[in-house]
Parts: sequence; structure tokens; C-alpha cells
Amino acid sequence: MKKIVSLLLAVVMLLGVMLSLTSCEEAPADAGAQISVYLGNEFYDLDPTDYYVDSNAEQVMSMLFEPLFRINEDGELEKALAKSYKVDVVDREIVIKLRESYWSTDDRVIAADFVYAWREALLSPNNANPAAALLYDIENAVAVKSGDVKPTELGVEASDTYELTIKYREGADYNRLLNNLASIATSPLRQGNVFNIESYWSKEASTIATNGAFKLNYINHATGELTLERNLGYHQSPTAVDYDNKVVPNRLLSFFIDGEERTISYNDIEEKTVFFMSDAPLSDRADVKDEAIVSDTLSVYSYVFNTTKAPFNNAKVRRALLLAIDRKAVVEAITFGKAANGLLNEAVAKGVYGESVSDRIDNSDYESSLEEAKELMAEAKAEIEASGIKFNSVRKFTLTVNNDEESIAIANLVKEFWSQLQFVVTVKPVDYLFSAIDKDTEIIDSEIQKLVKDSSVGIRDFDVIGIDFQLYSTDALVSLASFTSNMNGCGADFANDSYRGTLSGWVNSDYDSYISAAYNARSEEKRAEYLAKAEEILLEEAPIAPIVFNQSFAFVSGDLTGIEVDGFGHFILNGATQANYHDYLPKEEIEDEEDDSEEEGSEDEE
Repeated sequence: MKKIVSLLLAVVMLLGVMLSLTSCEEAPADAGAQISVYLGNEFYDLDPTDYYVDSNAEQVMSMLFEPLFRINEDGELEKALAKSYKVDVVDREIVIKLRESYWSTDDRVIAADFVYAWREALLSPNNANPAAALLYDIENAVAVKSGDVKPTELGVEASDTYELTIKYREGADYNRLLNNLASIATSPLRQGNVFNIESYWSKEASTIATNGAFKLNYINHATGELTLERNLGYHQSPTAVDYDNKVVPNRLLSFFIDGEERTISYNDIEEKTVFFMSDAPLSDRADVKDEAIVSDTLSVYSYVFNTTKAPFNNAKVRRALLLAIDRKAVVEAITFGKAANGLLNEAVAKGVYGESVSDRIDNSDYESSLEEAKELMAEAKAEIEASGIKFNSVRKFTLTVNNDEESIAIANLVKEFWSQLQFVVTVKPVDYLFSAIDKDTEIIDSEIQKLVKDSSVGIRDFDVIGIDFQLYSTDALVSLASFTSNMNGCGADFANDSYRGTLSGWVNSDYDSYISAAYNARSEEKRAEYLAKAEEILLEEAPIAPIVFNQSFAFVSGDLTGIEVDGFGHFILNGATQANYHDYLPKEEIEDEEDDSEEEGSEDEE
């Protein structure tokens, strides 16, 4: 695939990609800054209700979609698409009125868009997505996801065109539910766009409908071009004269580049060929880390083991592999991130461990952990041999990771750690897959994402796989439920009258019981106690090896101001202001503006 591999081509994009405004004919030729940015590695799907394992895709989705609420940088709940809300604790109802806001198609966002997204997409038994747990505090949500009741029995309805009424379950904390509704995964969907072209509506600019501050104006995976444009109907009428009142930049011009041929560097910020860069090559990071805006995210870069095959069906093997990883060395290699001492980062773990959050299981001490790992492997090897399997026949395996510089660097480090346990690891970077919808339509999917989604129906075509595991919210139950057999969000297997499996295939009845107990707990203390015990089992059994608590980071030109960060670590460019932006507008636009001025002057003279 041919991609843009130099900033010369990025400049060509800035000067050459000119797509006309479609929503507001009265907008002038100069509608504001067209900012050259780099938004990170390539993504292939922008459906917020789909199972995504790439934090970069989530960042872009946060610019394109907006849920009812947002979490600010201080962790406080704020209204987003919600104009107002009131809670009736007696009837367990939340009534939410929507503000005036429009889809990129100029249709107004209505309450039914949320009902459709939650009931027919996120909670559909056919849609494998752990983010479904965000809605489990809604009446009947768990039963709808498992297929035990009809979708229409979900406790949510469009009580008016622009009013949503939510019935939350008995025993639920409505404040926790409101915070969960700030996740981008709970964004609305426009039914007309999804229903007609369900298989690829979220992959192309011509088919996607978004309700966020920006819309997807242009994307070309073959050339690596990407343009986001202001959504004129964001929080106002799309015909509003004050078109830049809610979103300042006119367009964000971005691009994709191959990890092996990366040419972008921090110098490009200083040279003003790029004004916002949410990534940097590993060779640059340590030297310029102090220049970056850095924020913790709600995702954990992790390795998931296929526990349905040897040797990963042995818990001691998995635990040993987990303990052998020197997380501190990994963080040093990639500069940004924190060594993961569990699955839950600090923001999420606080709700479980309180002030003692730092005392939970810590596996970041490499020297002592390696010795423990070797002892466990000796025991595991004896067990494997006793079962009639030669250890040599299972000590070679493949580590599948995304084909980007950071993922490959981590994989090569971990390969060395695991070699000390007598394993021979092949690192397999994967990119994308082409698939034909019909003779005229061909779409691209992330191979990592496809492997993950296939696992929900029992097809686990991997040994170990590297993903950005999404925590989705600060509610620890949402993350931990992903590993249960009955609340994992993957839906139901009606053919076999059972729940669909988890990504790793791991099942533990004690773990299930603790998550169920936490879900039904009537006090915060008991809830936290059960969740802590569940995470302890998860780390001991190790179907997943958390490696790095991800951080988002960006380098911003001094000419660009107004960049904000929310509580999820997403960068918000709604209010981005570029100094002297006229100097960077394409030449033809400037000439058009001058021609308009001359015509106005002639009329004045007459």
C-alpha cells in the first residue's frame, strides 16, 4: 500500500486538498484555519459501538462522535450532548433533554439515535463488544445482551423527540451510570446510515454520519490522506452565520505513514510543517519528552494469551510469562507510559483500592519477578511433561502485534525476556486485510481487530496477541467484566445455548462469582472488596499480561493554542487557534478572497 512517507507530501496535502463546504453556502472562502496535523497510526474503522483495540482510533472517534456527557481533565462529569437532566430516585429514572445539535448530514440528533445505538448495536447479542458493560446499570441491560429478553424491554426510551428516559436497575448507583455515559462507546448512531450499509458505514467518508465537533471529510488509505472538517451543526444550526462559534478550525489535514519509513520528527513542529503531532518516532521521544503535553488514558497495552491451546492452557506458564516482562525497561524504550502493575490504572483502581491503591499486586520489580517466573516455569514444565506433551513441542510460539514502531519495539524486548524462560518467540507484525463487499466496493480492516472479534465466536487464530485493552470508564467492573463467562459483552451463542467466549478463552467460576457479587453489592465497600479479589484472580491466572498503562502525548507548535485534554486522555481541538493561519491557506483560497474584496470595493465606488 502506498502511503505518505515524507512531510513534503504533507505540505502538498495542505496546499492541494481543497474540498468545498457543503453544509453552509454562506460560509466565506476563508472559513478559518486549515491546520496540518499528525493524528497517529492508521485506523480502519470508526464505529464507536464496535469492538476496538486501538487507542489511536478512539482518539479520532472522540473528535467525530459525542456522547451525552464528558469527563473533564479533573475527572468531573460535564454535560456534552445532554442539555439538562434530572433524576427521580424513587422511580429510578433519569430524564435527559438533548441540546440542539446536528449530524454531519445536517439532520438533528434525536433521542431515538441513542436508543438505536444502545439497544440495537452496543447491547445486541450479535455484537461482540466488552463496552456493553457500560450500560449494565440500565434495567434489563444484561438480559438483553445475553438474549434472554427482547431488546424492547431495555430500560430506555425516547420519551420525546429530544428527550431520553433511562430506567436504572435496582441497587445501581446512578452517578456511576452517568459517568459511564461519558464514554465515546455510548455515542448515538444515525440509524439510516448504519442500517442501509451496516458492513462498512463507518469506514468511508461518503457513508459515515458523525455528531461530534468534526466530520470525516476525506480518507484515502492508498495514499494516506485524511481530512477532518468542522461539523457546522455541532451544538447549533448548520445554517448558523456564526459558523466558527463552536468549532474554530475549518479543517484538520492529516496523513498516515509507515512505521518502517517514518520521516516525521519533532523538527517538523519547529519548522511549522506540522502544528500538532500526537506521536513521534522512538528515536526522538527521550530527547523531546519535556516538550510534550502528556495525559494518562483509559487503556492498557497488553498481551492476551490463547488459553485454549498449549502451553497457554497452563496458568503457571501464563503467570511466568507475565512476571518475566520488565515493564520498566519497556517504558524506558517507548518513553511515554507507566509500568502496568495490574489491569486497572490508577484512575480506575482508586474506586477499588481507595487510598491503598499503590499497595495492590505489583509485578514491576524485574529481578525478583524473573526468579519467581523461572520457578513457576520449572513446575509448569513438569506438569506439561506429565500430561504426555513434550515441552519442546510447545515452547515455540508466535506473538502477533500491530505493525507500528512502538508495538514492534515492545515485542522485540519481550521476546528477549521470554527467551530466558526457554521460549522461542516469533514476532509477527500484521497490518490490514482487504475484503470485497461487492464488485465496486472494497474495504480495509485491521487484522488485529479481526482476530479479536473472531475470538468471540471461538475462532482464536493466534498464540499471543498485543492489543490496547480499553478500560472504557473509571468503573472497574466495566473492565473486569470482560473476562467473565456471562457478562463479557460478547453476547450469546444461540446455536449452542451458551454465552460467547472471551478473547482469551479463559473461564474461572470464582472470578465469575466475584464479579456477579460486585454487580449485586449494596454497599461500595463490599463492591470494592469483590472487585479487588477478582483482579487478584485475574493477575494470578494471567489470561492477560498488562504491560503499559498508555499515555497520550502530543507536540504542539507555539503557533497553536486552545488545545485541551479530557479525562480519557483525548486531545480536544475544538478551540484550536492557529496564529497567522492566512499564511498557510492554499494559494487559490487567498486569491479568491482577494477577488471578493476587489468586487466589494468596486460596488462601494459605484
